[in-house]
Amino acid sequence: MKRFGFGLTLVLCLSPAIAIAQSAENKAAAEAMFAEGRRLMDAGKYAEACKKLEGSQRLDPGAGTLLNLSACYEANGQTASAWATYKEAAVAAQARHPDWVAQATSKVAALEPKLSTLTIVVDKPVADMVVTRDGVKIDSTTYGVAVPVDPGAHAIEATAPGFQTAHVDVTIGASKDAKTVNVPALVAGETSHGGSSGGGGGSGMRISGIAAISVGAVGIIVGSVAGVTALGKKNDASALCTPDFKTCSTPGKALVDDAKSIGLVSTIGFIAGAVLVAAGVTLVIAAPKGEKKIQASVGADGATFGMTLGGTF
Repeated sequence: MKRFGFGLTLVLCLSPAIAIAQSAENKAAAEAMFAEGRRLMDAGKYAEACKKLEGSQRLDPGAGTLLNLSACYEANGQTASAWATYKEAAVAAQARHPDWVAQATSKVAALEPKLSTLTIVVDKPVADMVVTRDGVKIDSTTYGVAVPVDPGAHAIEATAPGFQTAHVDVTIGASKDAKTVNVPALVAGETSHGGSSGGGGGSGMRISGIAAISVGAVGIIVGSVAGVTALGKKNDASALCTPDFKTCSTPGKALVDDAKSIGLVSTIGFIAGAVLVAAGVTLVIAAPKGEKKIQASVGADGATFGMTLGGTF
């Protein structure tokens, strides 16, 4: 109990130090990303610069980073993102930087009249329906509301269990554009994300086939290891036995018995492995086509034995 208490005390004492170290590392990484973001902005590579500044803000949030990120979005033509981030920067700077608040507020006022909006209308919602814009879920409270969005192409998708996916593409203009997307009523059936109807059985067969191949490959590996070990035992016993291995010293007999037992394991491993691999390949070939590729390899760089399997369904 005393030892446990000491360990717990040590962990509690070390936790603040670990947190401080992690915080310092995050700040260092954030500073490096901020510097890289500024360099990319100076080079006119705004899309790349914004990604770096976003990362810096995630690691070490700050009003100064938000101002720079806002400016990056604005230069990259992402007016809605710039407008929203300038507003966030104004709030973050209130306590210590009134001049930054004024700068951000001025930018918000200048960008607001230029904003383009997108209204997503869902006339026939169904249970557990999810609507996304560019892969990000939209809160249902925003249905029918003109929401500021960045100019450019946007993909709207609606999904629900037991229904096919509805997909609508829309392109938003650079300034004061207003578009409305009506999500079509969902049609009952397999969701398009899951492949064509009936594809589930094919996927199941492919998964079972790959599983059989993987287990079979392990069996072959075990058989190989056991075979090599059995040969080693037999070679060691040869010096302690007659050439026909009928007469051996006690240590030699033990080695011969070990070689026989391990040899049996080797044989079983090879046979079972080969059967499973053959069965797995048969399942994969027989499965309804839909996957792009299946890869299987035995052996791995830097390891004595290994196995790698992969597939796309």
